[in-house]
Amino acid sequence: MKDATHADLTAIEPLVRSSDLAEYRRGLQRHQSGEWDAERFTAFRLRHGVYGQKQAGVQMVRIKIPGGIVPTPWLKTLARVNREFAKGPAHITTRQDFQLYYVPLERSADMLDVLNAGGITTREACGNTLRNMTSCALAGACGRELVDAGKVAEQLARSWLRHPLVQHMPRKMKFTVSGCATDCGASPIHDLGFVAVEKDGRKGFKVLAGGGLGGQPIMAVEVLSFVSEEDLPTVIEATARLHQRYSNRRDRALARLKFVLKRFGAEKFTALFQEEFERLRSLQQRPWQPLSWRTPVEAPVARTPVGVVPGHDGKVALVVYVPLGIIDSDQLDALYDIAVSAGVSRLSTTRDQKLALLDVAQDKVAEVTAKVRALGFDIPASAEDAPDVVSCPGTTTCRIGITNSQSFGLQVEKEAQFSLKSGAADARGVSVHVSGCQNSCGLHHVADIGLHGMGKKIDGKPAPHYQLHFGGDAYAGQVGIEGPIVPARLANQAVALLRRDIQAARAKGESARAWAERLGKDGINEVLKPLAAGEGDDLFTDWGDSDVFVGPPKAKGECAAPQVSTTYYADLADDGLINLDRFLSRGRWPEALKAGEEATVYAVRLLLGGHGVATEDDQDAEAVFALFRASPAATIEAVNAFESVLAERTSALVTGEADTYREAVAYFIDTVGVLFARPKAPVVAEIGDLSSILAVVA
Repeated sequence: MKDATHADLTAIEPLVRSSDLAEYRRGLQRHQSGEWDAERFTAFRLRHGVYGQKQAGVQMVRIKIPGGIVPTPWLKTLARVNREFAKGPAHITTRQDFQLYYVPLERSADMLDVLNAGGITTREACGNTLRNMTSCALAGACGRELVDAGKVAEQLARSWLRHPLVQHMPRKMKFTVSGCATDCGASPIHDLGFVAVEKDGRKGFKVLAGGGLGGQPIMAVEVLSFVSEEDLPTVIEATARLHQRYSNRRDRALARLKFVLKRFGAEKFTALFQEEFERLRSLQQRPWQPLSWRTPVEAPVARTPVGVVPGHDGKVALVVYVPLGIIDSDQLDALYDIAVSAGVSRLSTTRDQKLALLDVAQDKVAEVTAKVRALGFDIPASAEDAPDVVSCPGTTTCRIGITNSQSFGLQVEKEAQFSLKSGAADARGVSVHVSGCQNSCGLHHVADIGLHGMGKKIDGKPAPHYQLHFGGDAYAGQVGIEGPIVPARLANQAVALLRRDIQAARAKGESARAWAERLGKDGINEVLKPLAAGEGDDLFTDWGDSDVFVGPPKAKGECAAPQVSTTYYADLADDGLINLDRFLSRGRWPEALKAGEEATVYAVRLLLGGHGVATEDDQDAEAVFALFRASPAATIEAVNAFESVLAERTSALVTGEADTYREAVAYFIDTVGVLFARPKAPVVAEIGDLSSILAVVA
């Protein structure tokens, strides 16, 4: 079988492949030579985790950490590449990744080389792909878990890594795994969420699909009440194929899977998913390694775990509070040394930008805690003793950031720390999430107090502002209630006033959401009344900035990566060939023929695109084939290979034997690949003669 790098789909896919780096170097060279334009290269580099910043000439590189699980040696590698290739601190994201900044484009391939040598991948960390597969913060170390969600996430990530189906989806997809029904992975806000459950004496997973935040938050719905572990890769395939089939490729703002759920409604969406799942579940997937299931024990429910958390076999997890996930190279090196000296083999990143040292022996707790605090971090006694502040980078590096959410978040964190140290109660246990725009990278929709950046005028001049949200809960599937808009320069005061009022309500047993519902907008405005006196020129300058605010940026972001139809068609032609093999292996003849036809159609569309001939997604095979025959793409080599496909298909229908048809389809795809790259290339010299290949098969 064949995938994006011609890897064998009968084998377990590694996180790192040498072919990835070679592929990236070739693409970078083609861009630098002018062979590839900016749009094509952008789509390409994003699939390799290289993301444009607002600053010209430098990139953010996103490290993919499946399940958030960080083998201890990775800390040393991350410290090295951040020091040698990047600038400034690294950043732990709300997707359990690491991001490194200010990497010169010309040095990006060398950086990926060092990362790959350390076992770390950036493959499909950005772009219209399956993004990082997240899991519970304490996966593998939580007493409540039925299964190690981090291990599940890592296996699932590898089961679809590099597969051609998921290289060019309509938009990105975000998945998560939770080790028990507490759902610390927060399935409702994901495109796909797996929640470990036990049903009728069997252990498996509940499945939710269709969720997402951003400008139009939608919560996922349950599509399967139970599925066994070996069917999890098929669940991913069913979801990805629904996304490819029904999502909107023309309007990038409406291309996420959640809009398919919105369009069809929960009942039809679920029915479509289940139908696709049943169609695919008997087909071959990459191998699945059986999971090790646990018998859970009673343990505290702490969805924002901090401090010392009991784990397995008498060991503990130490959750390190890393303010806003900002950590420099020296601190990464020091954490590596601390982990090694304590016998810790792995850490985990958390959705709220912390780091957990897993499987720490009890007699090492005091020593590790003292060393961590010497780095400037803390291991608080409980969630009540730590500022719960989360933020995206905002305008520090993001092209579409409106406000400097990171600088503002640091200010809120600093004030909360002061409040906690002074013994005040107002900052205890109230979460604050900040995003620099409406896209919710800081998860502002799912916090006690959420803020997202926006521009608004004061006396006719643009000024940075924050829209407030209250009482969101990712685990319960509740989007925050929209509140007032406040100037960014007064937003820290607003947070302090709101925290105080929410804390007073909590003392009476009221949640942040119930508080917001009771007060309503008028009541919340009353709480914020002391802000009315705020005025002055500083309202027009954002936190951490010296320049006057000019309004939202005009630049386009790269989260919605450009669609490059050529590579999109090439990958889907490969996917069609894979499916031809899979259906044939199960004796599903009609579906095998359909898969072969789809592979041929995508290959033809690739060749037509290379000659500037546009095709539409809703055109049938005959219409596409007619366009091809009448186009400049119909060279002798292309036509001969194409007509062989049709002839072998007819023969297969007569004889019931499909081996030669399969080889003809594969040969045509390879022919198109050669001619697309170099229209005058000698096809036979490069890939051989079809008649000889068919003679061997026959």
